[in-house]
Amino acid sequence: MKILKKIGWFIVSMLPLVLSFLLNFGSAFVAIFFFIMSEMLKQGGNAIYKDVLDAALYQFLNNVLLITTIYQIMGLVVFGTWYFLAYGRKKREAYFEQPDILQIGFIVLLGIAIQFVTSSALSLIYFAFPNLLQGYMELMELAGLSDLTPLSFLAAVILAPMGEEFLCRGVTLKIAGKVSDRFWIANIIQAFAFGVLHANLVQGIYAFLMGLALGYIYGKYHNIWLCVLLHCIINLSSFMVDFYFGAFPEAYAFSVYLVHLLIGGLLLLFIFKKLGKIPDRNTIQTTS
Repeated sequence: MKILKKIGWFIVSMLPLVLSFLLNFGSAFVAIFFFIMSEMLKQGGNAIYKDVLDAALYQFLNNVLLITTIYQIMGLVVFGTWYFLAYGRKKREAYFEQPDILQIGFIVLLGIAIQFVTSSALSLIYFAFPNLLQGYMELMELAGLSDLTPLSFLAAVILAPMGEEFLCRGVTLKIAGKVSDRFWIANIIQAFAFGVLHANLVQGIYAFLMGLALGYIYGKYHNIWLCVLLHCIINLSSFMVDFYFGAFPEAYAFSVYLVHLLIGGLLLLFIFKKLGKIPDRNTIQTTS
C-alpha cells in the first residue's frame, strides 16, 4: 500500500508537466487556426485548401518564437499563481539559510559555469558526432533562440526562467516531496520533469542535470527567486558563449572546448563546496 501511495504521488507530481504541455499544444493550435482563418480571408472564395494550409504553416514556422512567448506568458500566469496560492504565502522556516552577497555572487558564477560546461560538452560531442546534434541545432534555429533579439531575450532570459521555476522548482518539487521525505528523491523527480519539459533528447539530458543544480539552490535557501536568478544567468550566458568562443582561432577549437570543459568542471566543484550542503532538516515534506 505504501509503494502504491508513492507511485500515486509520483503520477500527481507529473500533472503540472502535463498541464504545461497542454498549454503549449493549445497555444500552437490557436496560432495555426488563426493563420488558417487569416489566409482564408486573404484568399477569399478562390481559396484552395492546400494553398491555405501551406501558407498557414509558413506563417506558423516564421512566428515560432512569438507563439512560444505567448505560451510562456500563459505558463507564468498559471504556475506562478498556483505556486504562490499553494506555497508562496507560507512563512519561511528559520533553519533555511539566508544568502549573503558573496553567496549570491557564487550563484551567479554557478550559472555562468554551468553554461560554459554545457556549451563545451555539446561542442565536443559535435566534433565527434556531428549528425547527433544536427537536429538539436536546427530546432534552436527554428525556435529563434540562436540569436539575441529583444523577443528572444524576453522569452529565454525573462519569461522561461520564471515560468519554468514556478512549474518545476515550485509546484512539482513540492508535490514530489509527498513521494519521499528525502530531498534528493524529490529533486530527481522535479529534474526529470524539467528534462521532459524540453521535449528533445539533447536538451532533456542537460536540462535534467541543470534541474538538479536549480533544485539544490531551492533546497538550500527555500527561495524561488534565487532559482529564477540562476536560471536567468544560465540562459543569458547561452547567448554570450558563441561570441566568447568565436574569439579563439578555429584551428584550436577542440582544445579550447576541452580546456573550458575541464576548468568549468573544477569551477563547479569549487562553487558547490563554497555554497555547502543542504541542511539535514531540509526535506520537502517538512516545508510543504
